[in-house]
Amino acid sequence: MKEQYTALTRSTQAVTPETRTQEFLSESSAGTQRRILWIDGVGGFLLVESDEVLIGQAIPGTPVDVAVVGDLSRRAAVLRRTGGDYLLQPFQQTCVDHQAIDRPQLLRNTAEIQLGSRVKLQFTKPSPLSATARLDMTSLNRFKPNVDGILLLSDSCIIGPNAGSHVLCPDWRSELLLFRQGSEWYFRSLVEVQVDGKPMQGQIPVTAGMR
Repeated sequence: MKEQYTALTRSTQAVTPETRTQEFLSESSAGTQRRILWIDGVGGFLLVESDEVLIGQAIPGTPVDVAVVGDLSRRAAVLRRTGGDYLLQPFQQTCVDHQAIDRPQLLRNTAEIQLGSRVKLQFTKPSPLSATARLDMTSLNRFKPNVDGILLLSDSCIIGPNAGSHVLCPDWRSELLLFRQGSEWYFRSLVEVQVDGKPMQGQIPVTAGMR
């Protein structure tokens, strides 16, 4: 039986109502468009490619990479990726694993980050084969755009049913690899998948709006 699943990537400009699109784009870093990966039955994930990621409050016009609706500073913290390691630089009251920090802190897999008194995030780096990491909201706050998680993309991202996947899809039978080649992104599948209604396999270029 062929795999039946959908992975859809798109910029917010391509798929959201005009008023919301303008709001999202005004909050993106350096005026760049945001890209979101949508997976049927799993959720939506903001794709962030930078090695330096600014986290802050979701205020129109504020140039942050990860915007949070909640009680935190406009510039709350920066995540810096060096090789396969991530350092968190706090700009306000910050705790990592319930310990207050005031200088750059190396993050371990499953680290809990608290920004201010209420905003809590979990940092995970599920695969030793990839430097890509993920941020999930564990408090009652939310990201803006309203997504289920943030993927801090390095050169590859594993989507599939196994524990080491960056995006866990328990109903899938095999993995889908999202990887960068030069300045372009591709999916790689070892089984036949449907892309825009056509069967494809192997290396598949990623385009906005693809299904």
